[in-house]
Amino acid sequence: MDRRRFLEASAAGVLMGWGTGALPAHGQAAGGADAALQALLQRHSDAYLHRSPEEATANNYDVGANAALRGRLDDRSLGARAGDRAAIRAALTELDAIPVGALSPRARLDHAVAGYVYRTLDDLLGRYGYVDGNLRPSPYVVSQMNGAYYWLPDFIGSRHPIEDAADVEAWLARLAALATALDQETDRIAHDAALGVVPPDFVLVRTITQIKGLRDGDPLQSALIAPALKRIAEKGLGEKGVGDVAGRALATFRTRIQPALSRQIAALEALAPRADSRAGVWKLPDGDAYYAAAVRSNTTAETTPGELHRIGLEQCRALTDQIDRLLRAQGLTRGGVIARVAALNQDPRFRVSPDDAGRATLLALAETHLKTVTALLPDAFGIATVDPIVVRRIPPAIEAGAPGAFYSEGAPGQPGIYSLNLKTPGEHVTWRLPTLTHHEGVPGHHFQYSVLGHAPALPLFRRMVRFSAYTEGWALYAQQVADELGVYADDPFGRIGYLQSELFRAARIVVDTGLHHHRWTKAQAVAWMVENAGEQQEATDREVTRYAVYPGQACSFKVGANAIVAARERARGAMGGGFDIRGFHDLVLTAGPMPMAVLDAAIDAWAAKKG
Repeated sequence: MDRRRFLEASAAGVLMGWGTGALPAHGQAAGGADAALQALLQRHSDAYLHRSPEEATANNYDVGANAALRGRLDDRSLGARAGDRAAIRAALTELDAIPVGALSPRARLDHAVAGYVYRTLDDLLGRYGYVDGNLRPSPYVVSQMNGAYYWLPDFIGSRHPIEDAADVEAWLARLAALATALDQETDRIAHDAALGVVPPDFVLVRTITQIKGLRDGDPLQSALIAPALKRIAEKGLGEKGVGDVAGRALATFRTRIQPALSRQIAALEALAPRADSRAGVWKLPDGDAYYAAAVRSNTTAETTPGELHRIGLEQCRALTDQIDRLLRAQGLTRGGVIARVAALNQDPRFRVSPDDAGRATLLALAETHLKTVTALLPDAFGIATVDPIVVRRIPPAIEAGAPGAFYSEGAPGQPGIYSLNLKTPGEHVTWRLPTLTHHEGVPGHHFQYSVLGHAPALPLFRRMVRFSAYTEGWALYAQQVADELGVYADDPFGRIGYLQSELFRAARIVVDTGLHHHRWTKAQAVAWMVENAGEQQEATDREVTRYAVYPGQACSFKVGANAIVAARERARGAMGGGFDIRGFHDLVLTAGPMPMAVLDAAIDAWAAKKG
């Protein structure tokens, strides 16, 4: 049985009798098999969080008997990676021993999700490179978008909990542990290079520049240290026996972290003579198989790269036609569609000043867009509560290699963070900003996490697992929901921005498969995106560099959104006048992240029961 059919069979019958779409709590009418599965997944989750102190902090698990985890970072060594794979294989054996036929519908869903996660991780952990909690593999352990130097400064500086003196000591311990994490990844750079895994030259240049920025900048003003020192001061902990925290942090940086950063820079510079400009993973050992695995894990679908390329081209053509009609309605008729979109990028009506005043304007506009759409949520959602969210600039030290924007959950008790890349304010023309904000904030990623954060029915395991096709697919689908809620009723250029964003995501499929399957050069990929999606040159160059290090991930957005829309319309057809968009949305969000085949089966069963 292939993976998709396995998932569909496992999810069959899920959600029968689920009311309006909100999920029943685990344990309701649970039999012995349900209890055994719940206990097994809880034990697996406990073991995983002990192996991943960073996830333990993210899940507020590093308290009480587990408080020692708060002073540690994940083990990034080759030995730990091998240990993770052994643990996954043992977990899979235990999971397969559970009698699926004896499980309730909701427990079968959990079993199907766990099976997919374990089988995918078993595959990806057996390959070179890196894979994260979203099942996003990268062939390169360290890049301009990956590595301890990239992820950990914000985690240590802003997301590490600081409430008392013990937390300060744990923070200092984590700060010191960063040096070990860096060295572990430096060892893996050399290990993978010996296998023939060398990043493209343009990736090396960006990555080395960013690591040098962290190494050579003022540590007390960095994202790694400054936010934590500010929180320590606000708590008055400097007066409660913790000593000269800034001095201790600075000494740790100078004596441990800075040398480790230098060693990593040297390891990457040593690869330069072997690097070339080829962007696709096809050039790497068993590269075609690596890409197929990356596409499968990111999309949770069995669509081949060649078929994805065809789908992307077809959707690009359809979206371009829609944009053409809207541009003509605004009197913009001269030149090709993409040329007219490019002209909008330069239109003074939609540009801010290229300075801090312009940056402040963009941040304020984003906050306004969040408030506007939040007020409309009850029209499309039964669960419409939104947790606090802040809008901020991506730290300048990493913005050169960062995407245009991203969302991250805050530390426990802290607001979510919608981060904008404001290195060049002109990249964020105001006709595009609403849709970007809906994607990253509300009703996209932040709202998604808000609803899930208030879904106690989900066990710990289900709250931790993530799938790009589901999470990114929802955020892209949320852009459509914002349009359907009427946010562009008096903003025709904002609606053009929404459709252009959809075009951009369809173009991502074309470019990602072009690079890694059809063996395009980076220059070809950038030119295609600029000429066919109306993207700006500098931003596109950064995007394509991202696709080079996260193969397949760019496909997850549109594949996931397409699947949600298709499932919605199937449910509407099956339920007729009884279809309730609020129930549908609540169902998708409270069900939590899952492979799209499992979600498809769950929605179809819900619609059949309610129709």
